Amino acid sequence: MKKKLLFLSFAFLFCLFTLTGCSLSFDLGGGKTITNTEPLTIEAGATATEIAEEYLDAVVTVMVEDRSGNSISFGSGVAVYAGGYIATNYHVINTAVNSNIFELQVYLNTETTGYDAEILWYNQSLDLAIIRCDYYNIPFVKMADRWIEGSKHLRILEQVITIGTPIDFGLQNTASIGYISSAEYRYATSDTNLYEDLIQHSAAISNGNSGGPLFDMNGNLIGLNTLGASDSTSNGQTVSANDIYFAVPIYPIMEIIEEVANGTFEMPKLGITGFDKYEASYSNYGTFEEDGFKVSSVETNSSSYNKLSEGDIIKKITCVDGKVFEIEERNDLIYALLHSEPGDNITIEYKRGNSTSNVTITLS
Repeated sequence: MKKKLLFLSFAFLFCLFTLTGCSLSFDLGGGKTITNTEPLTIEAGATATEIAEEYLDAVVTVMVEDRSGNSISFGSGVAVYAGGYIATNYHVINTAVNSNIFELQVYLNTETTGYDAEILWYNQSLDLAIIRCDYYNIPFVKMADRWIEGSKHLRILEQVITIGTPIDFGLQNTASIGYISSAEYRYATSDTNLYEDLIQHSAAISNGNSGGPLFDMNGNLIGLNTLGASDSTSNGQTVSANDIYFAVPIYPIMEIIEEVANGTFEMPKLGITGFDKYEASYSNYGTFEEDGFKVSSVETNSSSYNKLSEGDIIKKITCVDGKVFEIEERNDLIYALLHSEPGDNITIEYKRGNSTSNVTITLS
């Protein structure tokens, strides 16, 4: 992906010539100046208490309200980029998507007056969204992929921290601590969605914690809390334990936040529909139990037409920069697309019957 590095490079060079640290600010016009241009940092060996105290002000309450200011629903979010850009769950803000009835408000830590916010990007399958708050100087945190990439994979009983607004608006920025309780990817279903690549942990969350951050002990944002076991069926089994919770990985937000912030992000299109083995079971698509993404239809006006066919199983995608995505399930395909841009040529390895072939397709 062609990253827009101008702003980051400037900030880095500024820091090199500043003995007292980086304190860059820039004017957005209209009297709006961003002074928080560097993420909050945590010293090596910091305690859970120190991490939570440092990050409290980066966590916000996200409220969907009607035009009279009455709360319709609420959840949590966390600032991830300079200028008021906040990551949250899709299901926290979905009632405000394309709505003329409801609006989005963001409440800072300990504050009871909200700021207007706009929805910039969302993906229901990933249960992720990026919004921007009218208050541009929210301190923001650094992100790290500890789940999707295998090099620094989360380990069972690794300690994690959550912060959010559970149960009631009066409990803003409540912190809890727990552990990674499985070293395996999880999937779960609720009334409205199928969740994949879930991080399973034991740090207590409640309804209002949705969209709030999950941190590792290095102070990295690694996921957003999305549901508890009482809300879901996990790995095909009804779960009744009270100390099992799930977070969606932050990796997709990391891939696109700069483009979203710069107003240049455009989701590339492959021109197919399909499902994986979890969706096959969840949506009664028939028997399909192997790894991969099974094509169910191909758009006639897409570059995939006459190259992929119904019944093909996508096994691997190689992006234009050489990055390879093994396609074990739906989310892997989404990650490959988020890593790409319209106009990129990607190489797809697919299985048709008993044969495996490769084809190059230009994303639209």
